[in-house]
Amino acid sequence: MGVCKIKLPDGCAPPGSFILQTPTGTIVPLLARLNLFITPFAPHSFRMRTLIYPVALLLALCAGRPAVATCQDFYGKGVQEVRLELPYPNWDTKLDSLKNVNPEGRLLGSAWVNGVRFDSVGIRYKGNSSYFRSRKDTVRKLPLNVKLNYRIRTQKLKDGHTTIKLSNAFLDPSFIRDPLAYELIHTYMPAPRCNFTRVYVNNVFYGLYVNTESIDEGFIAKHFDTRSGFLVKCDPDNWKRVRSQSGCPKGENASLMYLNDSPGCYDAFYEVGDPASWKPLLHLIKVLNKTPDAIESVLDVDQTLWMHALNNAMVNLDSYTGSLSHNYYLWIDSTGVGHPLIWDLNMAFGGWRRDFSFNQMTDEALIQYSPLAEFSNLKRPLISKVLRTPLFRKIYIVHLKTIVADYLEKEQLLATGQAMMAEIDPWVKKDEMKLYSYEDFKQAMDKTMVSGPDKVIGIRQLMQKRTQFLLAHPALSKKPPVIGKVRHEVSGDQLLITAELTEAQNGWLFTRSHRMFAFTRVAMNDAGENGDAKAGDGIFSATVPAGRVAHYYVAGENADAAALFPERASFDFIRLDKK
Repeated sequence: MGVCKIKLPDGCAPPGSFILQTPTGTIVPLLARLNLFITPFAPHSFRMRTLIYPVALLLALCAGRPAVATCQDFYGKGVQEVRLELPYPNWDTKLDSLKNVNPEGRLLGSAWVNGVRFDSVGIRYKGNSSYFRSRKDTVRKLPLNVKLNYRIRTQKLKDGHTTIKLSNAFLDPSFIRDPLAYELIHTYMPAPRCNFTRVYVNNVFYGLYVNTESIDEGFIAKHFDTRSGFLVKCDPDNWKRVRSQSGCPKGENASLMYLNDSPGCYDAFYEVGDPASWKPLLHLIKVLNKTPDAIESVLDVDQTLWMHALNNAMVNLDSYTGSLSHNYYLWIDSTGVGHPLIWDLNMAFGGWRRDFSFNQMTDEALIQYSPLAEFSNLKRPLISKVLRTPLFRKIYIVHLKTIVADYLEKEQLLATGQAMMAEIDPWVKKDEMKLYSYEDFKQAMDKTMVSGPDKVIGIRQLMQKRTQFLLAHPALSKKPPVIGKVRHEVSGDQLLITAELTEAQNGWLFTRSHRMFAFTRVAMNDAGENGDAKAGDGIFSATVPAGRVAHYYVAGENADAAALFPERASFDFIRLDKK
């Protein structure tokens, strides 16, 4: 019999669990809360890498401590590992029953996240089509939601997250649509991190899953530096309720169409954690639809424009833009302004191709999906009501051009996607429960896959031609102003900001006092007034109270186009504060 050695996971303090490492690199979690066991192995010679503490001392140090995953970043680089233990012989039947009768109900179990043990976690199936279609096809690999603090409230991941969301790559034979899309999005707006995870249930390998960071209170705190406000999930939580809704004007899912002033007519479409969310949400909806000229008072317009530009560039039609109008969040800050956040991207890059009549779009229709799609669609007011303002429409086009230049024109995004597929290839090959074949995976960049009633276009097959379509499109070919030097100067309690603008008719200054807020807009002038040194010299100026500005950016506008400085504003900006 070989000798088994215990070591702590690399980079971890004793968190209440340990792992056993074999010579082949296999990581075997060991129960550590006074319940240590070692499974006998064949008589190989196990080499001890490092003996850190005697087992007894480790148990004494760790017994009774809640688990906190202090190892590698669970949403960082590399393929992660999650092991689940469900002490029921028919656990999958039980989870199915909960999904259909009580979708938020959970089974009690244990989890190991990169070798760290979490006791008394809550496990359930998640998803809509990714669950119901997969289950209908008798597929065993179903999407999972693991709540680490289900019973032990202090249990959390290193970054504070308490819920793990694992997707089964439904309608994505490449496995990379989610992480590749998020790789693009978080360059321009707040977005979850996403990677890959090996999942085991009761020591059975259930395959490679896509692992996406939750949009929750911790996410809001990280990106907006506050825990105030309301988080609204804009995705029908029960499609049967949506289809059977009666006594209200007909809605269009989470499209933000105005129905009436009653929350009861919206609650099938929007999931709120706090009933107090309804007041600012309904106010936003009413302003958007009834008085859109005041939209900046209730909406982070620039973040909305980035969301639309990203969805359009990626032909992400399983989104607000498409026929189902869902898969996004609204975080409503303490001033009542809503900030949209993109979510659920397994069908980005043309993976969902049903139009508004639910007919399948052709490959050519996906490739040539218009940059101004839904511009006049009153059932998509977040597009039609916002883009009706010429400046916002021009900034939207600027954002789309920036995405093309940054990621598409030289195929930077495709190279990233190819590298992701190379990294996960060994695990996809070993995954005997994957929804699609290994051949489908290998051809997923360049070939359309047929799955039941759906056709999933190859990522490169779509994006190479779409990039050329966008580069040649007249809307993206108009000559923008040129922004030269941008300066600021504080004098007493006033802040003077100047920008050299060439071929511009208007200059705009956008400012905010804290990153929890949207930027607000004021006009700059070149008329020799209000701080402008000389009329007509091409240097536009604006004076604002210094105490109200921590961050700013500027825009130049002419009759046809706009320009921004910095180019990736408002996610990038000029900083006056030290935070």
